Amino acid sequence: MAPLFLMRVHLALALTVFICGLASAQNAAVRTWTLEECLGHAFEHNLQLKQTELGLRRGEVATLAAKGAFLPNLNASSSFGVNIGQTIDPFTNQFATDAIQSSNFGLSSGLTLFNGFQNHLNLRRAKLGLELAATNTEVARNALALSLASAYLNVLFQKEFLGIAQLNASATARQVERVQTLVDAGAAAESDLLDVLAQKATDISSVVNAENAVTLARLNLAQLLQLKGQEAEELDVAPPAANLIESTQLPTSAEGAVAYALKQFPDMRAAELGVTDAYLGLDLAKAARLPRVVGSFSLGSGYSQNRLEQIGESTTTFYEIATTTPGVFLTAPVADDSDVSFETMSFQDQLSNNLNQSVFFSLSLPLFNNFGIYAGIERAKVDVLSAQLSKEQTAQSLTQTVQTSWADARAAERTFEANDQALEAAELAMTNAEARFEAGAISALEYADARTRLDNARINALRTQYDFVFKTRILDFYLGRPLSL
Repeated sequence: MAPLFLMRVHLALALTVFICGLASAQNAAVRTWTLEECLGHAFEHNLQLKQTELGLRRGEVATLAAKGAFLPNLNASSSFGVNIGQTIDPFTNQFATDAIQSSNFGLSSGLTLFNGFQNHLNLRRAKLGLELAATNTEVARNALALSLASAYLNVLFQKEFLGIAQLNASATARQVERVQTLVDAGAAAESDLLDVLAQKATDISSVVNAENAVTLARLNLAQLLQLKGQEAEELDVAPPAANLIESTQLPTSAEGAVAYALKQFPDMRAAELGVTDAYLGLDLAKAARLPRVVGSFSLGSGYSQNRLEQIGESTTTFYEIATTTPGVFLTAPVADDSDVSFETMSFQDQLSNNLNQSVFFSLSLPLFNNFGIYAGIERAKVDVLSAQLSKEQTAQSLTQTVQTSWADARAAERTFEANDQALEAAELAMTNAEARFEAGAISALEYADARTRLDNARINALRTQYDFVFKTRILDFYLGRPLSL
């Protein structure tokens, strides 16, 4: 860059520091943020990024569920009821006609012994989903970083534009004082003073518009940072490094950035994981054609109010009975149940006596299910093709984005150099016009025209300067370098 231009850059940066220092003197509570601090705060507090990070938690839960599928389940059950009317008591196998209370208790467990390796595939897919969630979080962080860098640079640009407007207003104020003195002395026409006063009003309006633009730029940055209230009002940005332009170097080509982005950027990793996930989905669809073997075990018991137990024992008395044959007697037992009673068996005894266990193994083989499995496999094949196309589209889009970024940065550099030359010419023209105006060789209107051309040249140079810096920083970002000013 030309030495004259570097002097102007340093002057502009010094002006920015002066403006920031003046604002700090007026409001000591203002907090100055660097770009790195803005990025760190946004990564911690941005709501959209937090929403994306919830995908990590969902992935962890899905992985836990996939691991649990390898374990047997265990379920407990119980029931209580009252039967009214004739029925067979399941615990006594007798008819019951009165109201009977009964309860059932049970434990059951089942384990999938084989299901076409679907559990293994689901576990792999869950781990892949966890990795994909982490990658999507990186994608969201990158998008937020670019948006934040753009908003940050816009604040810097608007503040420097405000500095230019304030310098112009100060210069015009001095001209008003000088022309007023000449008019009072009769050395200048009243019309010259009116023209300069009109220019002063225009400059004041430009300062107000520039202040509004700074306020809006800060508001946009504060919104990205999720700042509210007093914290948002006190937001300010640190001035850029003094060697901002010198440290901004454009790569000779876009190939290096393209190669790095295609290999390292999370967008490509997410697309590759999507292809892997689609293939796992296809394997799961095919596994539905394989047989399924399940083992189960159950343990149960129950209680019935109708199940009775004997209390006490009966006694037997033997009596002799005479027969028709003289001298011959028969002995007949006679039971005495006067000391016997029946009561409902205790709850604890019934649980023990009614205990039952069972073990089952089941095998199911899908033979025909209305083309459901076939349709699932075909859909999974389409998903694989879609994921592969999506990966190619991501690579194509990323390549085009990097190439466009490099072309934009190159164009911004050339425009910057052209506006630099235009600014040099406008400054020389303004110096000449100012000298001629003070000598009375040109009118205030001609002087204002020269000022307008200088203002436009300054604005264009400043705008293209930040445009060049931002677009080059984007290219550096695709090369894996951290965003920094």
